[in-house]
Amino acid sequence: MGSTMKKYISLLALFCSTPVFAYIDPGSGSAIMSAIVGIFVAIGITIKTYWYKLKGLFAKSKAEKADQESEQNK
Repeated sequence: MGSTMKKYISLLALFCSTPVFAYIDPGSGSAIMSAIVGIFVAIGITIKTYWYKLKGLFAKSKAEKADQESEQNK
């Protein structure tokens, strides 16, 4: 099929198409917004969880060093 034939078929499809009566009702929009908000909340909680784990990892190492120093000073 030549490129000019594809153009004619595209034009024919464009002019012979029928309108589609479709819509998104308010309930669907609300569900989509809830999903988007939920994604952001889940990302925030995930970041918070790993941040505290990382922070706790370094805090434990500092506490262990302080304990070792206090035992050496005795």
